[in-house]
Amino acid sequence: MRLASTEQTDFAESVGALLRKRDPLGPMRHAPGPRKFDAGLWAELMANGLLEPAEAGDVLTACLVAEALGRTAAPLPFLSASVAGALIGPAGGEVTGLATYGLLAEDGTWSAPALEYRDGLVHDTLPFVPDGDIADVVVAPVQAPDGRRLALVRTSDTTVEPLENLDATQPLVRVVCDGSPATLLPAGGDALASVVEEARLLALALHGATMLGLATWLLDTTVEYAGRRVQFGMPIAARQAVKHRCASMLIQVESIRSMVLELADALESGAGDRALVAATAMAWTTEAAEEVAGGALQLHGGIGFTWEHDLHHYFKRCTAGALLLGTAAHHRARVAAALTA
Repeated sequence: MRLASTEQTDFAESVGALLRKRDPLGPMRHAPGPRKFDAGLWAELMANGLLEPAEAGDVLTACLVAEALGRTAAPLPFLSASVAGALIGPAGGEVTGLATYGLLAEDGTWSAPALEYRDGLVHDTLPFVPDGDIADVVVAPVQAPDGRRLALVRTSDTTVEPLENLDATQPLVRVVCDGSPATLLPAGGDALASVVEEARLLALALHGATMLGLATWLLDTTVEYAGRRVQFGMPIAARQAVKHRCASMLIQVESIRSMVLELADALESGAGDRALVAATAMAWTTEAAEEVAGGALQLHGGIGFTWEHDLHHYFKRCTAGALLLGTAAHHRARVAAALTA
């Protein structure tokens, strides 16, 4: 497992510093409801090379960036834009504008039904599209006359229907295509399958790193709160049950960190078992992050249940995140299948 270099950590820290300065959750804190996308912040981050590590195959730096974004629960389309870029470029296309992907099925797996492609137009529905409310382009699976392909569809040519989602910081939409113009990407057959699989593995790594950032914030915030919250004349952090819960949260956070680093290393090195490493990491990471979120909510007591505290955004994002790219049970089944093949 390779550790990050100073250059890599410095880049991620520059992202984190900008996020702390701009407070991306601020608009949602003062006006509860769906996220308010900060296009200015996104443009500034893009100008500083936010997506460049993932594009260059530097998965570790991309994961460090995802962790920094997770620490602030930033309502920004980093994951969807990174995954779309990992699909479009290798499949022979060019990214124009803000892109997302439409491969997600109801269970979080990449098995969305392919759109019907006829005479340059696509028909049918993409059921779950992350950040589709702000994206310019969606990478969609299509069934073309010569087989399964990917195509670029502009959201302005479709009907975008918001979905009710627990996590307001990362909206999902349904994209309905009724004769929408589409641009086919060249890759097909085994080449396309390879592109999709590599993008899926990158998505899992970045998602796991985001969960690490969320869990780290939850742990740090809870430890700080327990140290200053006084009950019956003493800080609650002095009580053994609280100490044990915080210690358990720390173990889970550091376990997630180890999993994410191992997965990033496996993807960068092209390890033959990287799919198994990814499934193993996600089987643990999603449930561990949920446990940390639950512990943080419990130890904060009444204040943790209020809208005014940021904790609910992190709790909801961990809860929804545990389902976004496949459940822990799904990933455990993939591990079992790989080990018994």
